[in-house]
Amino acid sequence: MKKSLVLSAIFFLLLITACSSGPKRQMVITGISNSCKDSLETANACILNGNYAQAEKILSVARTQAVSIDNYDLLLSVSLAHVSLYLSYNPPEIEKAKLYLEQSHELIENTKNENESELLCAMAEARILIAQNDVQNNFKRITDKIDDAKKIFKNQPYNHAQCDSILGDLYRLSGRYKEADKIYNEAAKLFTDSMYLSEIGITWYKIAQNHSQSGNKKEALKALNIAIYYDRCAENSMGLGADYYIKAVILLKADSSEQDKIEAKKALRHSAEIYNAANMAELANKSLELLKTLE
Repeated sequence: MKKSLVLSAIFFLLLITACSSGPKRQMVITGISNSCKDSLETANACILNGNYAQAEKILSVARTQAVSIDNYDLLLSVSLAHVSLYLSYNPPEIEKAKLYLEQSHELIENTKNENESELLCAMAEARILIAQNDVQNNFKRITDKIDDAKKIFKNQPYNHAQCDSILGDLYRLSGRYKEADKIYNEAAKLFTDSMYLSEIGITWYKIAQNHSQSGNKKEALKALNIAIYYDRCAENSMGLGADYYIKAVILLKADSSEQDKIEAKKALRHSAEIYNAANMAELANKSLELLKTLE
């Protein structure tokens, strides 16, 4: 009898606990998917900092995680991250990037939002064409797609800013420098508002490139100083080395003064120092080779 009363009391206690105001049980577990998302974010940071070998290892882990939980949206993200990785090499590894873009297209029909997935792939395709400097024959088709993507991603600041950055590249390569400057600045604002440090530095680097190509040396150097500031904030060695290298290139453009040449030499030495400190000997040598032409 006592045993029966004890069991009844336990059952009643469990019933009360189940009906209490404690946290509800979840109908989905997100441990592996969250870990995969963290891997993707880390891999992206490695790509932006020029640590490509590490990025490749992390993306391999992320792919395994995505496959293990049959998550096609994460698989798509991993494939598109591979596109970014191979386009970041100098020179870009175009064929590998195309291979992963092809894989991305095959994943679209199984993702949760096919329209968004298709537009993400369109953005990656645009990056490949930009890397190939093959935009003239595809200009309208790409800009229409990216404009569509901007509408879809209007509440996703990162993707929206990436669309602006791509459009800026397209306008710059087409010689439409005023339009490029306007849209690059819109991208920089979105990245800044959301505190994507490395992306801010890259965007200001592009703004500097755009001013330089349009012949506005003064504004190019001003934009480059902003890029340097944000790349320092992001501890982006790859970005900083590139900033100082392009600073020298801009200073050495037409009508450069003796002071410009002195500043260019300092920038190239500093670029090489940063690259060497970050174990990027090949890029450091590129800076030193240009320096030799000035001495």
